[in-house]
Amino acid sequence: MRGTQDQPWRGTRPVRLGAVSNVQPLVRGSAMPDPRVFYDELESEWGEVAPVELEPGVRAWLVMGQRLVYDVMRNEHVFSTNPQMWNGHARGGLPATSGLRPVLTSHQRFAANHTDGALRQRLREPLDDAFEQLSESITAAKVRSFCNLLIDRFEDRGRADLMLEYASVIPFLVVADMIGFDPEDGQRLFDLTRRVAGGGTDAAPAVAEVDRMLGDLVAIRREFPKRDLASSLVAHPNMHDDIEVVHTLLIVAYSGNLTLTAWVAQTLLLTLTDSRFSGRLHGGRIDLDNAMDEVLWRSTPTINTVPRFARQEIVLDGKLIAAGDPLVLAIHAANTDPRMDTGDPWDHVGSRAHVSFGTGPHACPAPRPARVIARIAVETILRRLDVVLRIPASEVTWDQTLWMRQPVSLPVTFPLPVVSA
Repeated sequence: MRGTQDQPWRGTRPVRLGAVSNVQPLVRGSAMPDPRVFYDELESEWGEVAPVELEPGVRAWLVMGQRLVYDVMRNEHVFSTNPQMWNGHARGGLPATSGLRPVLTSHQRFAANHTDGALRQRLREPLDDAFEQLSESITAAKVRSFCNLLIDRFEDRGRADLMLEYASVIPFLVVADMIGFDPEDGQRLFDLTRRVAGGGTDAAPAVAEVDRMLGDLVAIRREFPKRDLASSLVAHPNMHDDIEVVHTLLIVAYSGNLTLTAWVAQTLLLTLTDSRFSGRLHGGRIDLDNAMDEVLWRSTPTINTVPRFARQEIVLDGKLIAAGDPLVLAIHAANTDPRMDTGDPWDHVGSRAHVSFGTGPHACPAPRPARVIARIAVETILRRLDVVLRIPASEVTWDQTLWMRQPVSLPVTFPLPVVSA
């Protein structure tokens, strides 16, 4: 039981991140059928803030309590998003093979999600304005077109992997188009962002290639503007140079692809395996929007956030957070915090008071476009094909990643289309 005297954080002095042993690897949680088991293990030993290992030799504090997660998100004066503040740089940084280099690199990134205060506000406003200017009807029409194009490719087979052939493809097609790329360059962007997410020695060259692609696009849009995000950002007076535009677009490309992929895949999995959604779009007791919200509540796509960094030494839940210590916010743990749960699963139906899109100055800039894209992607395939999962829900395996929660594969079957004579 949490709170017993034999726990290491119950001493007279708050525990420091480097002063504990047998630290759990954070990646364990995302691959579990129920990540809540992982968080409960940590909380039983440490409380609402626990030390974890991001990769061998790299530690962080994991914040799991919902109230604490909200507090950290809302207070950029104490908890910064700028990776230059990581105290690990003073200890030699990361090896070239580290998968954490894209999120812990000391290289300055001029984008709203890596800055705070007045600079964050200046860089965030163009992004908010750019998404506001997007036409929802045009976006919706393009999403439907991309979805139908992909379904056309496999509907004559009677089987498909909806993760590989659908859920992971729709987001990159749509996000690349929103940014301003044609499908060919969008495919290249998709491949590169996957390499960045995978980390290792491929990550740094992939980041450099994405920067080059986005830089070329920004230069073209300065001369030939269109109705896309790149053109909106280029024209915004808050953007002082092309580097700021490129770094902002990189965040859209990276975050948009990964988050949407996981949301679409998990919603598909839920509608195919949960009896409450029997009949799915026709006759199910819970509609598609509520299914999407349930995913955000119970198995959120962004299982953990990339780190924030303490600006000063602070005690949080009995732990001594040193200046520069990284704090990872466990979104899944916060959304399923038993201290905030009444135990009635119907309390969350129709509720969007989860933490999945964040809160405070660094909240997601585009929750509405994300919902439009994800909803159309799920609805289109369920209307066109009578898909059935080929394996029991208990046999679905989960991708072992630090930041996202998504199935490795979604193998399905469906009746072949009837060909008229």
